[in-house]
Amino acid sequence: MVKVKEVVSLEDVKKEMLEFCLQAQCRPAILEHISAAGTSVHYTRFIGQLLAQRFLKTNLQEKRSARQEKYITTQKGLNYLKAIAY
Repeated sequence: MVKVKEVVSLEDVKKEMLEFCLQAQCRPAILEHISAAGTSVHYTRFIGQLLAQRFLKTNLQEKRSARQEKYITTQKGLNYLKAIAY
């Protein structure tokens, strides 16, 4: 029997990540939360895209790839969540 993967839209993943990052979260925890492998491809596709759109920000602005770096939802991300809640 072949398992069929559930197709999830990027908007659903975006919403899930923004809600998860209301409190600061590390990169592996975010990718694990959305069931994605911890590869650079998934980082760029999910976290990198939200950083570029300024829905997420890092706690360490001066050091871009530090081990202690965590991601948190910005005001723009909060506004987006509020807008799609209706």
